[in-house]
Amino acid sequence: MRTLPRHVLAITAIALGACSSPSDDEHDGTELTNQQKQAIAQVKTATQQFQNIETAKNAGYTSQYPQGCAVSNEGAQAFHYLNPALVDNKVELLKPELVMYEPQADGSMQLIGVDYVVPFDQWTSSQPPMLLDVPFMRNEPLGVWALHIWAWRDNPSGMFAAWNPDVSCRHAK
Repeated sequence: MRTLPRHVLAITAIALGACSSPSDDEHDGTELTNQQKQAIAQVKTATQQFQNIETAKNAGYTSQYPQGCAVSNEGAQAFHYLNPALVDNKVELLKPELVMYEPQADGSMQLIGVDYVVPFDQWTSSQPPMLLDVPFMRNEPLGVWALHIWAWRDNPSGMFAAWNPDVSCRHAK
């Protein structure tokens, strides 16, 4: 088995981090702006092709990372698929580093959201990375900035929250 570089291993922070928001149309207690709503629609358009997990794998999202279905008392994130070639110091709305899938009863995987990550050692600004006017979450133990967008699954905890109580790992194999 191949050993992943430290900055790629740091992506585990996505499954361990915690940030929350009040509702899908809100973040930090404020309603999403029209610009944010339009950008999230663009993310959906850009990732529509990844509804089929094989298409995502063919596009470079080949590493299940972390292994297994991520779940907590606050909800789940399900399975993450990383495109290692995208892990760098850039924040690109239409190029998320990870795509997330919820396992279904029939064995299929349903696209539920995307994750953006930037390793600390690759970010030179004193301010956190931002996307859609939302700062990334800092995870000290793992050395990574992270931000979720629940583009494909409503999240009562918020569009940018770490965990989604409406996601489940009950069909994980």
